[in-house]
Amino acid sequence: MKFSALKRLQTTMVALASLLNLDAKKDDVPIDAQKKELALDEDQMAVLHGEYGEEDSTKMINAINQEIKAAMTENLEFKAIQDEIDAMIKENNLNAEEIKGSGGEGKKGDQTDYSAQIKALNEKYKAQNDLLQKLINDPEGDTPEAIIKGMGQKIQHSATHVFGGNEEWNKIEGRSWNQRLVNGAVKATDFNADSNIPLLQDDVAHFVRENPEYLESLFSDYEELPSEWSRKTGVLDRVANGYIIPGEIVQGRKKGWSPKNNFKIGAEEGRVFRKKIDITFDGYELQEMETTWIRSYNKEGSSPLKMTFIGHLLAELVKQQMLDDRKAQINGLYAKTPDGDDMPGKAVNSQNGLRYLFWYYRDVKKQYRASDIGVPSDSNIVDYVEELVLSVPEDDRNKELELGISEYWLKKYRKKAGQLYNLQMDTEEGRTEYKKNHVVNYPNIKFQPLKDMTRTDFMYITQSKNIQIMDYNTNEKGKFTITHDGKRNVNIFADYRLGIRLIYVGVKTKAGDPKEFEKQMVWSNSVPIFAKDITLPLFDDETGELEFTYNSMKVDDAWKTDITDVTDAVPGQVVRISGNTSLSVSKNVVATGNITLSDGSFDLKSGGTLTLYVNEDKTLTELTRTTEPATKTTGSIEYTTAVLDADLGTVYKFTGDATTAITSITNGVESKTITIYGTDTADVDVTLSTTGNISLTEAATLASSEDLIKLTLVDGIWMETGRTIAPAA
Repeated sequence: MKFSALKRLQTTMVALASLLNLDAKKDDVPIDAQKKELALDEDQMAVLHGEYGEEDSTKMINAINQEIKAAMTENLEFKAIQDEIDAMIKENNLNAEEIKGSGGEGKKGDQTDYSAQIKALNEKYKAQNDLLQKLINDPEGDTPEAIIKGMGQKIQHSATHVFGGNEEWNKIEGRSWNQRLVNGAVKATDFNADSNIPLLQDDVAHFVRENPEYLESLFSDYEELPSEWSRKTGVLDRVANGYIIPGEIVQGRKKGWSPKNNFKIGAEEGRVFRKKIDITFDGYELQEMETTWIRSYNKEGSSPLKMTFIGHLLAELVKQQMLDDRKAQINGLYAKTPDGDDMPGKAVNSQNGLRYLFWYYRDVKKQYRASDIGVPSDSNIVDYVEELVLSVPEDDRNKELELGISEYWLKKYRKKAGQLYNLQMDTEEGRTEYKKNHVVNYPNIKFQPLKDMTRTDFMYITQSKNIQIMDYNTNEKGKFTITHDGKRNVNIFADYRLGIRLIYVGVKTKAGDPKEFEKQMVWSNSVPIFAKDITLPLFDDETGELEFTYNSMKVDDAWKTDITDVTDAVPGQVVRISGNTSLSVSKNVVATGNITLSDGSFDLKSGGTLTLYVNEDKTLTELTRTTEPATKTTGSIEYTTAVLDADLGTVYKFTGDATTAITSITNGVESKTITIYGTDTADVDVTLSTTGNISLTEAATLASSEDLIKLTLVDGIWMETGRTIAPAA
C-alpha cells in the first residue's frame, strides 16, 4: 500500500517552507485543518506574489490545497481501515500469535502489518466457511433477504434485521416500516395503530442512547451559526463571568503613602431558556415520511445511521428544530407563554437573541457607547464601515475581530469596494466586486454576515469568541418522546435549554470614575436594531401590569384586562403598546396607575398604537396615539422620479408629465418582485435599460398604462422577470 498523497504533500511542504524561510519539520507552514487548506498571512502571500506573480501564486496555492485535501482524506481512510481491521480481529478472537504466524512483522499501520492482519482474517473466515454455508442454505437460519443500493455500495439485509447487524431498531419483526423496506409490496405503516407507537418510542430512546454522537452531528449539520463563536454547555439556568478593571496605579516616587489603586468589579450574566418541541403528526404524514425514507436509498453519501428509519425521523425533526433555533438565537424576543394546551408560542419568542442583547445593553442599560455615524447608503457604505472601525480604540482595533453585518449590506459593500479599489473582476456579471472576507485595509476584522439579521442597518464589532452559544446538554435536545392520542394523531415532544450571550460588553461609568474605567468589548452604530413593526407579544396574566422587557409590545388575541401600569421601565425610553382588533371585548389602557394619558383611556380593540415616554420617576406620559392598525401599502404606488423605492409597495404607476428614464431602485428584500407601469399621457414614456442596479434582457419603453415590466431582486440586482409591452404603432 502506497502513501502517495502523504508523500507528495511532505515534499511540497518542504519546498514551500524553504521558499518562505520556515521549518517544515516544526509544522510552521500554516494549514487550516478545518477548511483543509493553506492559511498564509499577508506577508507570506507577498513573498509568493513577488516570486511568481499573483496569478501563478493563486494556481500554485490551489494545487497545494488539493494535495492537502487528498492527504488528509487518505489519512482518514487509513484510520478507518485500521479501525475496521481491529474490530474484525476482536470479533474473531484473533491473537497476536495468529497474526504473527501470517507474516506480521511490521509496525502497526504499515503495509506489512495490514497484509498480515488481512491474511489472518481470511484464514479464520475460511475455517468457518462450511458452517457459514450451512447456515445460509438453512431456511430457518438468518439468510440474506434483500439487497438495496445506497452510499454507492450494496447493503445486505438478514432474515431478522435490515442492514444486517443486531440493533434493536433495525429488527424486521413487528416493524412494518422495516418490513416495507425489505419487501416493497408491504402496505404503508398504520401509524394510528396503538401497537406501533410504543415500539417506535422505544426504538427512538434506544437509538439515541446508543448513538449520542449522531445527534451531535445532526445539530452541527443544521445549526449554521458561526463556527468562530464560543460554546458553553452545562448551563442549567444562568452563567456569569466576572471582570476587574484597574485604574492607574503608577506614580512618581515620593515620601509618604498615597495609594491610588482604584478597581471596578462587575459581571455579565448569560441565560439559557427552557424550550419545548410539540409536534403532532397524523398517520398520513408519518406514512409520507416513511415513503421518503424508502426512496432515499437512491441517493449517494448518506451515513449508515441516517439510513435507518429512526435516524431519518430524527434528522427531519432536528432539521426544523435547528432552523427555528438558529433564527431565535439571532432575532429572539422572549415572551412568557401562558400554561395550558393549545397556546403555542412562536419559536422567535422562545428566547432572547443576539440582536436583543445589543438592544438591551446599548439602549436600556447603556453599557457601551455606540457610534453616531448616521445610516449607511449604497454610495457611502465603504466609508461608513471604515468610520465604524475607527470608532474602536486603536489597541482593540488591532485584535482579531468580526464585523457583524446583514447579508444585504455586505453585498452592497463588496460591490462598492470593488468599484473603488478595482480588486477583482467578476467575469460572470462583468462587475467589479471585492472578494476578500475582511474589511478593506483591516485583515484582522473579518466579515460575519448573519443570514437572519434582516431589515436592519445595524452593525457591530467584537471578538468572535465574545459571543457564546449556551446549552445545558446537547443530547437532551434529541430525547424525543412519542405518544398516540388514541385517535388519528401521533405526538412527538422534547424539552431542552438554549441561549446566547455576550460574555463581556462594557462598563457603565459614573461621575468621578477614572478614564481607564471606560472599557468596552463591543462596538456598534446607533441605528435601530429592530424594524419598527417588530413587537413583543403580550399574554394576559390578569394583573393589569406590563413588565417592561422590550419597548414595542402588542396584546394577544385573548387579552381581557385593562392595563394600569408598566413596571421596570427605564427612564428615557419610548414605549409603544399596540392593540388588537381580534379582542373579544374592548379593554383599555387607563390612567389609574403610573400612566398619564392626554386624551382619555386608550381602546386596545381599536388596533391602534399608544406611544409613551418613561419619565425619571419611572412614570409614563402619552406622546401620541393612533386609533387603527398600521397598514402596509397594498395598492399601487404613484411615481414621477427616476429612482424608485422598493419598500413602498409592489406596483408602481407613473403619473409624471414628462418622459422619464428609470435609473435605479433602492431598498427591497431578496426575491421581491415589483411591477412598473407606464402612462397614457400623450408623448410621455417611461424608459428602462440595463443601468445601475437594473438588468434587462433588452431596453424597454412603457408607452401606455397597460405596458409593464416586472423586476425581481436577485443578489442586489433587479433582474427582468417579465414584460407586457404593446408593439409600436
